[in-house]
Amino acid sequence: MIAGGDCLRTVFACCEKGESMTDKANLSETIAKEDKFSTFSRLLDTSGASVVFSGEGQFTVFAPTNDAFGKVPDARMNELLQETDQRKLKALLSYHILPGKVMAASLGTMPLRKSVTGQEVAFTDSIGLKVNGASVQARNIEATNGVIHQIDTVLTQPPNAAVNAARASAASAAPSTTQAVVPPVVPAAIPAASAWPAKTLL
Repeated sequence: MIAGGDCLRTVFACCEKGESMTDKANLSETIAKEDKFSTFSRLLDTSGASVVFSGEGQFTVFAPTNDAFGKVPDARMNELLQETDQRKLKALLSYHILPGKVMAASLGTMPLRKSVTGQEVAFTDSIGLKVNGASVQARNIEATNGVIHQIDTVLTQPPNAAVNAARASAASAAPSTTQAVVPPVVPAAIPAASAWPAKTLL
């Protein structure tokens, strides 16, 4: 147990160094310090996708683990890595980033959201939270400029089955805008005054 005086000295020492006991790292730093995200971190840097985090605002990142990248066929990885400007790799990794900070509890409330690339990402939360079918293994890893959710599979950009299914589901759930056309009621013609029956005077 830390004595009260020792605790205060620890706080003062942090302040003297310009540190805060509640400081968080930013997204790039948080991803880089996790060994399980080492492949993702390296590819973010080499492709230039990490530049997204330099923008203003908060972001939500779906970070594939090293094992997730191990599932990608070698031919596909070689294609992405050997491209001169790695444009396709940058687009793929950027697809894993949403604008705004979205905690796990809110992800399943919308079946479709747009990533920073403008492409849709699909979410389901019926049997565990999933993103384009990839399972979310760890949630709400917070950083100064957003939040990270760990996933077990590298996401596939649209068109893909998960996004297509979410679109179809949303379309079937939307209320029909087609209504039966009811013809207007046309009042009967009013006879001319000359055709009215004569009044009987009492």
